[in-house]
Amino acid sequence: MATEEGSLPPSTVRAVERFLDDWLVEGGVPGVSVAVVDREGVLYANGLGARRTDPRLPATPRTVYGVGSIAKVVTAVTVLQLTERGAVALDDAIANHLPVLRDAPGDPVTVGELLSHSSGLPRGFFAERDSVADREDLFRHVDGVADGRLTDEGRYMYSNAGFALLGELVAAVDGRPFPVYAEEEVLAPLGMDRSTFDPGTLPDDDLMTGYHPDGDPTSVEGFADEFRHAGSSGGLLSTAEDLATLVRCLLNGGEHDGTRVLGSERVAAMCTRQSPPLPTADGTAPGYGYGLEVSEFLGEPLVGHRGGIYVSGGYVGSLPERGYGVALAFNTTGQPVVSTGKAVLALVCGERPEEAVDLLDARERVTAVTGTYGTSRGEMTVRVEAGPLGTVRVTVEERDLSFTASPDGDRPGRSFSTAMGGGVRWRADFREREGATGRGTDLLLSTGKWTVRLTRE
Repeated sequence: MATEEGSLPPSTVRAVERFLDDWLVEGGVPGVSVAVVDREGVLYANGLGARRTDPRLPATPRTVYGVGSIAKVVTAVTVLQLTERGAVALDDAIANHLPVLRDAPGDPVTVGELLSHSSGLPRGFFAERDSVADREDLFRHVDGVADGRLTDEGRYMYSNAGFALLGELVAAVDGRPFPVYAEEEVLAPLGMDRSTFDPGTLPDDDLMTGYHPDGDPTSVEGFADEFRHAGSSGGLLSTAEDLATLVRCLLNGGEHDGTRVLGSERVAAMCTRQSPPLPTADGTAPGYGYGLEVSEFLGEPLVGHRGGIYVSGGYVGSLPERGYGVALAFNTTGQPVVSTGKAVLALVCGERPEEAVDLLDARERVTAVTGTYGTSRGEMTVRVEAGPLGTVRVTVEERDLSFTASPDGDRPGRSFSTAMGGGVRWRADFREREGATGRGTDLLLSTGKWTVRLTRE
């Protein structure tokens, strides 16, 4: 149940829990842990659903999950600590510190470029144990894909390999292995005592079991060992409670309850786009700072990071101008966790998630037109189902024909189409209808030169 210390209005707590309960059911998510903070402390923390389904054990704010790439936030803090101490500079070539990328095309790859995913290096790296056994394997992997580096212009290109190198950089410059450095310089000072990069130091209680949609349940110890080499790129094990502490630290410019782990100028740099934003239709301009995704939400900057590693994942996000943050962790994969985190923030700010979050808005519009449609004489039956990312899947049963259509910009949620080649577009247009039996929805289905009118049954 919710923590007593929280100060969210009861109506907001109910709205958050109702939204997350629906998310668990709709997404087939066994359990989720959540914490909401402001600069002063924890406003709300809870676990919903199960951290383990057989036997059924409840999720709590202290349940340990694998949170994947949220590790990059901690890694960025460690590297920026070294820049504060003068041990590393952001414009240093990584090859000055590690035996890697010495022959990469273009200008030398810098520490700052790796921190901001702007090095141009291809993704080309997989952190599973069988793929990378040690640092030498890592260096060979990175050098093996370096010829594919894009050097024509600066761009945001997400690279797990880059953050794996940053962990090796910390170890090489400081002398302590990255998991030890992160524990002693970030996690322990912040009181994140249930978080670790070392599976051998996992707490012995309140651990999640991960559930892949197509696989068997996996213990946190099992997958943590399997992906131990994800390390600084994606190997963080943590809780919603601990992640909320990290969010509070960033909201307070690098300080948490009197303990400073990073200077405010470095935190500001983390929260500022350091790589060019990606072009998007909705104008959110997502980019990357140092270890943080940077975009727009509710008319202001949103900084955060998502993470996932096959059987679990999480999200941290904050609105620095309003001073609110959220941390989520859950025990399955393939879920739109960023939209879920944004929805919680929207509720905390008094906004309706379905109006504030584009993906949820699209889902609501799609839900309004799904169903089975038929012609008046029964010659044709068409099923309209929700597809991924706001699309619809249209199936004409009598013709064994199916296609996925995307929303049209002029009438989002009411008109969907897909290009079929030769300049032809197939369309599914939905129109409200008033009839003798009440209101209904019609589908105008256009496949090439043929257009058919159908009514939802």
